[in-house]
Amino acid sequence: MQQKLTADQEYVREFIPFVDFLADILGPNSEVVLNDLLDLNHSVVAIRNSHISHRKVGDPATDLALRTMKAGDAEKREYLANYKGVSHGDNTLRSSTFFLRQHGEVVGMICINTDDSVLDNLQQQVIKVLTNYKHLDSPTIYKTKVPTTDKRETVSANSIESEHLTTSIGDLAKEVTQSVCARYGISVDYLKRDDKLEIVRNLYHQGYFLLKDSVSEVAKVIKVSDPSVYRYLQIVKDEELQD
Repeated sequence: MQQKLTADQEYVREFIPFVDFLADILGPNSEVVLNDLLDLNHSVVAIRNSHISHRKVGDPATDLALRTMKAGDAEKREYLANYKGVSHGDNTLRSSTFFLRQHGEVVGMICINTDDSVLDNLQQQVIKVLTNYKHLDSPTIYKTKVPTTDKRETVSANSIESEHLTTSIGDLAKEVTQSVCARYGISVDYLKRDDKLEIVRNLYHQGYFLLKDSVSEVAKVIKVSDPSVYRYLQIVKDEELQD
């Protein structure tokens, strides 16, 4: 039996036509997603051009959404623009998010994830041509300033963020674990207690444990029991109280 939606969830779904509107304007290189932040385990309620991240309706919230919910009233920004997004397979995207609020509380997000790889490749080719033919110095060749960096500017310093576009609640735990393993050059089987605590700490501060069944997912990824994850989690919470 389908669970009855709250008034705030109904409000979020009023923006579904806006997802289609944006997708038709921006074209197939831009994924547009509507997220319900009141059901984090099934956050995606509408999506267009899903070939960008391979997500679908019913997929869980991203780490950015989890951090937003964990921040609560501390999240004062209306939107984030042109930050780094990472899709499945570590493809880098240019992402932007607009927060939907009801009574001052963030209840949803409209996210746009753009794949600029075609433009980036074209830019690299232009730079290569300009570099290789610079010696000709002919009046028929346009003199164009060669960019010294491919980093994009954001709207403001406060808008710098990153987001992992995960398709299951276990994906984020796997990514954090892999980053720790890569740092020490070991496999998950050889992680020490402090390493596992670091993973739980990282996930906690990203709001990961707001997700249902998150403790069991982490336990499977770092190969410990559920009670062990709860013990690590309590240590992290105690640390937060001491700060």
